[in-house]
Amino acid sequence: MEKQQKNKSASLKRRRLSPEARRIELLEAAMKMLNKLGPTNARVEDITRAAGTAKGTFYLYFPSWEDMLAAVRKHILTKYVAEMRKRFTCATSLDWWPAFSNECMEFIHFHEDLGKLHKAIFHGVIAERPIDPALSAGTILGWMLKKGIEIGACRNVDVDVAAQLVFSVMHTMADNIIQTKERERYINTTLDLLRSWLCVPRPKTI
Repeated sequence: MEKQQKNKSASLKRRRLSPEARRIELLEAAMKMLNKLGPTNARVEDITRAAGTAKGTFYLYFPSWEDMLAAVRKHILTKYVAEMRKRFTCATSLDWWPAFSNECMEFIHFHEDLGKLHKAIFHGVIAERPIDPALSAGTILGWMLKKGIEIGACRNVDVDVAAQLVFSVMHTMADNIIQTKERERYINTTLDLLRSWLCVPRPKTI
């Protein structure tokens, strides 16, 4: 009897969730199961079971599996960009490179922490679906490069092209770190190359 009352109480509590809270709950459950089971093994039932809700609830929020993956990707990137904009502060030209190199390290951690999610949301069935421009790597890196140019810390490069090239280098670095485990070697070399390419040379002191 006591157990039934507890279950009823939990059920009532769950029904009081707002639609947005329920959607986020499903997204968090999807992230957990995709990372645990991988994109090819995870099923709708796994996600709804992890979220403690009925299978039909999934389709109230996501018309298809692909729509759910796109929503997970947007959820993850939105959080990352919001945190990045808080982290990336530079009042003077001397602040820019430390902030930029720190963000490179944050990207490595982000890439590693995604685990199996990375393939599911960036290289799987939704790979060709466009990402919200405000959340794209080009926009994020372009914003950081523009800040560097404005305060005289970064060379006056073509921001759009440079952002694409920097992302390619950073992504390759992160992939190689995961594959080879040679973290320090790839980080030091990549940051050294990026610094020599992007930063305005400081005057030599006599």
